[in-house]
Amino acid sequence: MYTLDTDDRRACIHQAAGNGGGAAFTALFGAIYEVYSHSVYSYYMIYAFAPLLVISLMYLCFALFAKHPPRRVTRNLLSAYGACSAVGMTAKGVVVIFGSTNRLLIGYLIISSILLILTMISFFRDTRISK
Repeated sequence: MYTLDTDDRRACIHQAAGNGGGAAFTALFGAIYEVYSHSVYSYYMIYAFAPLLVISLMYLCFALFAKHPPRRVTRNLLSAYGACSAVGMTAKGVVVIFGSTNRLLIGYLIISSILLILTMISFFRDTRISK
């Protein structure tokens, strides 16, 4: 059990680094896109990095402070939720800056919501199993 906890902690740190890198890339992409958008700004584009940054900080808290870090399924679902949210916010920002609308962007919200619910179910299942 001790080895499993250590491996989960190490995996949390690796996923924190991956999500932090994704947040940095998304922030850089948003900044560059805002520079070339001819003074049209979108809060979706400005804050698209936030979901990945928050998830990266959550992984660090899991690795440092949690008695039993979440297992692989929960971590992967959480990373998928962050990626889907960031991509959806970026796509919405591009559409808003372009000055258009698109009904297909609601798909990102639906998929992100489903991934968040699945992540919470998996997390609560992990905490119940680890007791």
